[in-house]
Amino acid sequence: MNAQSIDSISMTVIIQVTDNRTCSLLYETLVLESRYNPNDRAQANLTVDNNLLILEINAKDPVSARASINSFMKWIGISLQIISMTEDTEK
Repeated sequence: MNAQSIDSISMTVIIQVTDNRTCSLLYETLVLESRYNPNDRAQANLTVDNNLLILEINAKDPVSARASINSFMKWIGISLQIISMTEDTEK
């Protein structure tokens, strides 16, 4: 039997938000997380293009890829909730 292994996994997630301001706030909230790399198994890169947040994840194995994408999706969800709450109180 020929066993195959995964050498690396690359993912790109593009998140469209309502406006440029929200996108910038979201980026500022998450950029430090993308720079934190406790090990060499996964790396993340964030960029902004108008109202698009672009998240690129490169991982050495499926477990690291899954952990990274799950973490970022949770952080994005929580960040958007906080941004929405602060906008509501500013009105």
